[in-house]
Amino acid sequence: MTTRDAAVARYYVVLLARSQRWLPPVLFYAIALAIDSAGGDSAADAFAYSAAFLLPVSAWLTRAILTTEPAEAAAITATVAGPVRARLAALCAATGYGLLCALVGAVVAAATGALPGSGSTLLTGLSTELVCVLLGTAAGVLSAPPLVPAAGWGVLLAGLLALGLLVARFSPAAMGIRALTTANGAAPHYPLAALPIALLVVAAAWAASTAAAVRHI
Repeated sequence: MTTRDAAVARYYVVLLARSQRWLPPVLFYAIALAIDSAGGDSAADAFAYSAAFLLPVSAWLTRAILTTEPAEAAAITATVAGPVRARLAALCAATGYGLLCALVGAVVAAATGALPGSGSTLLTGLSTELVCVLLGTAAGVLSAPPLVPAAGWGVLLAGLLALGLLVARFSPAAMGIRALTTANGAAPHYPLAALPIALLVVAAAWAASTAAAVRHI
């Protein structure tokens, strides 16, 4: 990432922070963590719970960061930085917000789990959280303008995509969560294919959104 790319990414980070549109998804995630931490789950179950909520939260944050900038400002940013770089910088900023939530979720899961987690549980939990954040950005970008201009349809699509990625049997997110919830006190076996598949899905989603953004200018 060049200095200009980093500056554009910081611009989107500050833009979302000042808009306060990050508050609803972050508060939603915080409440979910608070409810789970009071339930006395094992560390593996706590990581699975945290990861499951990270996917819709990351989709929410991604839609928020892609729709916060006014159309006139977005056109200026795309002209100065280039439409591809501007879109990728916004998505990197959204991913950063999601990873920050994941870090908080990991600390809560490791600290409040009723049973201490092994190194394998920690690695599987962190990997699953990373996969869920990445897939969340994919769901968010596919439901945001210019692919889905209407806010109502975009929110509905984001929710459906997030739900589908959580429950589909061969979804990378479902693979990791299933590995955690079926451990039953033993060391979970993280599916090695989950992260590469997630990266392919995210790359395709980001590319489709970026291409649409370039054509939209």
